Amino acid sequence: MNLVRGIGRLLLGGFFIVQGAKAVKDPAQFATAAEPIAQRFVPLAQRTLPPEASAYVPEDPETLVRLNGVASVLGGLGMATGIGRRGGAYLAAASMLPHVLAADPRGATPAEKNSIRSVFLRNLALLGAALVVSQDTAGQPSLLWRASDSRKRLAREADRTAKFVARETGNTGRALAKDIKRYKREAQLQARIARKTIEGALP
Repeated sequence: MNLVRGIGRLLLGGFFIVQGAKAVKDPAQFATAAEPIAQRFVPLAQRTLPPEASAYVPEDPETLVRLNGVASVLGGLGMATGIGRRGGAYLAAASMLPHVLAADPRGATPAEKNSIRSVFLRNLALLGAALVVSQDTAGQPSLLWRASDSRKRLAREADRTAKFVARETGNTGRALAKDIKRYKREAQLQARIARKTIEGALP
């Protein structure tokens, strides 16, 4: 199973490495498709980020393509090598978002729509595959799962302890009540015996 998982990550990571390298080497071929996305999201990022960070947001589509290519290469390397595979998968998934958004069939001819739809579905599949890898713990529970499991175990143990204490306290209380009743009956009996003894001793 580990071998299959490793081969799957290697194949998926290889795609992101190759595509990212193409974007870094020749961003012009992707700049036309990236331009509408840049026009839509760059102003949003500049308004959202703090002023000291928004100044570094590039507006040139080719620069954005190169940055996205770098993210794709780093994500692919992480998945292919297994070093930081989950973080790499998140990077790869993020690098696929512009490709998914760029596959817009509006304004295309029917033949072009079929082609664009195929590319769109492929990009969605790659995005989904990267997200799946981002959750791959290689059979080891994540820290979040361990913390949640520990919390549940402690809660169950505390509940069992509380029930045990309540049960034992109830048993102790019932035993004490029985002892008090027994001592009361014995005291009454001794009192009757003493009274009869005294009455018998009187003239």
